[in-house]
Amino acid sequence: MARLVALGDAHLGRTHLAHLRDDEGRNVREEDFLHSFDWAIDRTLELEPDGFLWLGDIFDHARPSYRVFTRVAIGLRRLQDAGLRGVAISGNHDTPRLRGTGSPYAALEEFFPNVTFAWAMQAVISELAGVRVHAVPQTLSERELREELERAAGELRPDATSVLLAHVALTSLPARQYRDINELEVEEGAFDRRFDHVVLGHYHVHQKVSKRTWYAGATDSFWFADRPKGAGPKGLIVLNTENGSVEHHPNPRERPLVTFGVDAAGMGPSELVEAVGRATEGSPIGAIARVFLAEVDPAAYRQVGADEWMEAVPGALHVQVEPDYALGALPVQAEPTIGRLEAEWDGYVEGQDLTGLDRDRVRDTGRRFLEEAQAGTA
Repeated sequence: MARLVALGDAHLGRTHLAHLRDDEGRNVREEDFLHSFDWAIDRTLELEPDGFLWLGDIFDHARPSYRVFTRVAIGLRRLQDAGLRGVAISGNHDTPRLRGTGSPYAALEEFFPNVTFAWAMQAVISELAGVRVHAVPQTLSERELREELERAAGELRPDATSVLLAHVALTSLPARQYRDINELEVEEGAFDRRFDHVVLGHYHVHQKVSKRTWYAGATDSFWFADRPKGAGPKGLIVLNTENGSVEHHPNPRERPLVTFGVDAAGMGPSELVEAVGRATEGSPIGAIARVFLAEVDPAAYRQVGADEWMEAVPGALHVQVEPDYALGALPVQAEPTIGRLEAEWDGYVEGQDLTGLDRDRVRDTGRRFLEEAQAGTA
C-alpha cells in the first residue's frame, strides 16, 4: 500500500489582467499561481506521503522565466530534502512542439535524481513506493498518445500495483466552449481498464471519472471557465493504492472568483453603479468579481467607467462587468450591427483558405485569445 500525493496544472508563469501589479511590479495573478504552488509543496510535506505525482502543466509554457523555474526547483529541493521520491510528466502547455526544442523538465532531471521525469513524448515506467507508475507524457498527436498508452500497458506486471499518469482530455468530459492549445482527447476506453489506478492532468476541475480514474484538478483558478457551476475548490489529492480511495485537499490560498447578476432593465448610469454595489455586498476581500447586467441599456452602460465599477465593489481585486443588452436597444439607437468579437472571428476564419491547417483548431485558439484579451482589458 502506498499513499501518493498528486497535483496537476499549476500553470506557473501564467499572467492575466496585466494592469494588476504588486508593489514590486509583478503580475498579481502570476503571483497567485506561485503562492498556490508553494501551498501544494507545504501540504505535500505535511501529509508525509510515500511519494508524489506531478500530472503535467506545472509550467504554463515550455520556456518559463528564471523566477518561475527557480520556484519549482526550490519546491523540488524541499521534497528531496524530505526524502520523497516522485514521478512527473509534461502536459500540453509545457511540452515543446518540436522534438529538438529543450524542455524545462530536461534541466530539472539533471539535478533531481529522486524524480522520474517523463517529458520526451515517450512512456516511462518507474517504481515508486512499491507501486509501478506508468507515466505517459504529452505527445504530438492523438495517434502517438494511443501508441504510448499501449506501450505503457505492455509493461504491466501481474504481481505489481499499477498507476497510470497521463495529461489528456477525455471524451466524457463536460462540453467546453473551445479546446485548449495542443490538447489531445481520447475515450476512457483507451486505457482498457488494465491499470489498477489512473490519475490524470489537464482538466482543471477535480473529478472522479470512473471507479479507477480521477482528475486531480488544478491548484488554482485561472478564470471563471476554470470554475464551472457546481465545481469545488482547487487543490491536490492523495491516492491510497490499497483501496483506490482518493482524498481531495482544498487550497485555502485560492483567489476567490465570485459571480453576480443584476436585472438592469431601464436603469441609468448611476442606478447601474448602485445596483452593482448592492448585488456584490459582502463579497470576499481581494476577490475577482464578475457581474452580468441583464437587459442593460447600451447608452447607460457606456457612461460608466471602469473606476466606477471598482468603487461599487470595495475590496475587490478586479471587477469584470458583462453587459447583456436589451433586445432591440441597438437598432433603436442606430448602433452599428457588430456581433461579439468571437462571432466576428468565426466568420472571418470561415472565409479563409487554411489549406494544411486544422480549421477548428485555428478558430478555437483565436476565440481563446480574444476571450482572454477581453477579460484583461475590460
